[in-house]
Amino acid sequence: MQRRKEEIKLLLNQNFTDKLLISETHFKTKNYFSIPRYKLYYTNHPDGTAHGSTAILIKRKIEQYELLKYEEDSIQATSIKLK
Repeated sequence: MQRRKEEIKLLLNQNFTDKLLISETHFKTKNYFSIPRYKLYYTNHPDGTAHGSTAILIKRKIEQYELLKYEEDSIQATSIKLK
């Protein structure tokens, strides 16, 4: 997903997007992905390698908090609650 960062920024800005749900992020254990004005929540594959994984990008101005992550070999899920 890091190599697609500029495309994602353009998509968010052109479409006035508040929330973006992403599957197959291929994040590794350490993630350094960030976009100004957005909070990133993500769930990696439990083995820490670059496959699977999910993420949510959401505007910081929206009141939010992260729920428990679901990290299994067969599925990963990222969940947040909005107020």
